[in-house]
Amino acid sequence: MGSWGPGNFDNDAARDHLFEVTRELAEQIDQALADAVSLKLTGKGNVAELVETLETVLPNIEIMCVLHESLGGGFLPESESADEWQSQFEQLESDVSADRREVVRSTFERLRRLAQQCWEE
Repeated sequence: MGSWGPGNFDNDAARDHLFEVTRELAEQIDQALADAVSLKLTGKGNVAELVETLETVLPNIEIMCVLHESLGGGFLPESESADEWQSQFEQLESDVSADRREVVRSTFERLRRLAQQCWEE
């Protein structure tokens, strides 16, 4: 335990920090989706509020994937959670272009692939 190499992430404290940073991104995704579902179910929010609530979901997923790929660690949800996130997101973000749907699909597919690899280890 402790330090095992000269790199910025070659020690337990740095790895723990990376995990906490990426876990916080996942918690923000959970919260954004829950807030968006609440807005939609209660009818209290307008379309602009719903869109604004969802604006951090895909960037957070992208950040988690980039950190995992480049640093070889951090938190990733189980693939089932990624599936649930995608289902909720797609139901909430309707009336989008084909190009946007492809970006959404590929972003979630990347997360799912990395999550499967991570949780199989």
